[in-house]
Amino acid sequence: MPNKRDSFLASAGWADAAHSPVAGDLSIRQYTRLSKGSASSILMECGPAIDTSLSDFLKMTEWLRAQGLSAPEIFAADTAAGLILLEDFGNAQLTTLIAQDPTCQMPRYDTLLDTLITIRNAPPPSLATPSARVFCEATKLVDIWYPAANTSGLDAFRAGLETVLEKVLRAPATVSLRDFHADNIIWLPERTNARKPGLLDYQDAFLTHPAYDLMSLLTDARTDVAPSLRREMIAVYAYRTGDSVEALTEAFSAFGAQRNLRILGIFARAARRDGKTQHLKALPRVYGYLSECCSHPSLAPFAGDLTAALPAPDARMIESLAL
Repeated sequence: MPNKRDSFLASAGWADAAHSPVAGDLSIRQYTRLSKGSASSILMECGPAIDTSLSDFLKMTEWLRAQGLSAPEIFAADTAAGLILLEDFGNAQLTTLIAQDPTCQMPRYDTLLDTLITIRNAPPPSLATPSARVFCEATKLVDIWYPAANTSGLDAFRAGLETVLEKVLRAPATVSLRDFHADNIIWLPERTNARKPGLLDYQDAFLTHPAYDLMSLLTDARTDVAPSLRREMIAVYAYRTGDSVEALTEAFSAFGAQRNLRILGIFARAARRDGKTQHLKALPRVYGYLSECCSHPSLAPFAGDLTAALPAPDARMIESLAL
C-alpha cells in the first residue's frame, strides 16, 4: 500500500521521478530533488507533529510572489502530511558563488539591497512583532550550550541591549524574512533586478525594524563580509531609502549583537546536543561580528559585561564541542 509521500507524488504527477537528496541545514526539514526528463522540482517534507511551519511557508511564499519577488512556485502541498512540492531554483547558491569568485559579492549584495527595499515597501501580512524582551530572551541558548558562558554577566549585557532595542523598535516595523543570508539565496541570472535572488527559508518571518535582514545578510555566519563592504552597503541602503546612516547603524549593531549572540548558542547546541558539527568552524567569524557590533557607542558601555561572560572561541573550545 502506498504511503502518504508516494500518494502525494503520484497525485502531483511525479510518481516516476528520480530522487536525489539536497543538503539541508540545522532544521528538521528534508529536501529531495525530483527529476523527470528535463524537468525538476523540490520535495520539502517534515513531520507535521514536530514542525508546524509549512503553512507559514506557504503564506510567505504567496506574499513574496505577490510582490514580484522570486519565491518558488508551489506545485502541490499537503500540510497535514508535511509535504510541499516546489519550484527548483537550481544549485547556484550565493555562498558557493562568492567562495568561487569573491569579486561577485559586492554587485550581488547591491542587487539584494533592492530585494530588501522591495520587501520593506510592501504592505505587510499579519505576522508576529517581537518585543525587545523577546529578542533578548532568544539569546539565552548561549547560556545553556556555549562553553564557560557566565549567565550573570550575560544578563547584565542583555539588560543594556534591551534598552537599545526598545529605542530601535520605535521605528515602523516591516517584514523581515529572519534568515536572509547567502546560504538561503539561489542566484537566478536569467531574471531581472530584485527578482535575481531566489529566496528560501522564510517561514519564520516576522515584523521588525528593516535593519534586521540587512544585518542578517552582512553579518553572515557562513560567509566572510569585510567591514568595508558592510559599511558601504549600509551607506548605499540608507541612500536608497532616505534613512539616517547613524540611526541605521545603531539598529544594525543592536540586532547584530542579538542575532550573533543567539547564533553562538545555536551552533554550540547543534554540536553538543545533535552531533551536527559542520558550523563550528564559523564560531570565530560569528564572535567577530558580535564584537564589532558591540563596539557601537550605544552598546559599548556594557560590552565589557559580554566579553567577561563569554570567552572567544579558540581551537581548544571548538575541538571540545566537536567531541
